[in-house]
Amino acid sequence: MDTLPIDLTRSSIKWKGTKMRGLGSHEGEIAIQKGYLLLQNQILTGGEISVDMRSITVTDIPASDPIPIRNLTNHLKNSDFFDVNKHPVSFLNFLSVEELQNNKLLVDASLTIKGIANPVSFEVEKLGKHHFQTRLQIDRFNWDIAYSGSWVDRTLVDREIDLSVELVGK
Repeated sequence: MDTLPIDLTRSSIKWKGTKMRGLGSHEGEIAIQKGYLLLQNQILTGGEISVDMRSITVTDIPASDPIPIRNLTNHLKNSDFFDVNKHPVSFLNFLSVEELQNNKLLVDASLTIKGIANPVSFEVEKLGKHHFQTRLQIDRFNWDIAYSGSWVDRTLVDREIDLSVELVGK
């Protein structure tokens, strides 16, 4: 069994959240703090990633608009959403990996956000020897990532958060 540290400079997590049933959206990035991949005979068998939630950024608002960027970033970091002061790190722990066809794998994992762990399953594509990519969608309410305003405020932001993850082992 080989344990490969994740290359933090070549790996990434991108997020996208929509509002008003997809009529609007915001997107950004979150930095991977550390992690590793487990491989047996060059086949992914497990792994774990720690994500620095304090690093969340917004990338869809032009840099020429620093106040909206700051306002949305602070809103995402506060207790209405990710509460990064109390929960600065999120975790993804691979529980099982099943090899599929065409360089694809099915991963069952535990995703912990705000101290709440829930199971997730997603398909991973192997792009290279130690290079993997996936897209998954989570229901933010399962991790208490919910704006605590009125019912209208809570429902303006759609439940789903799309995550695009690229992991490269060193």
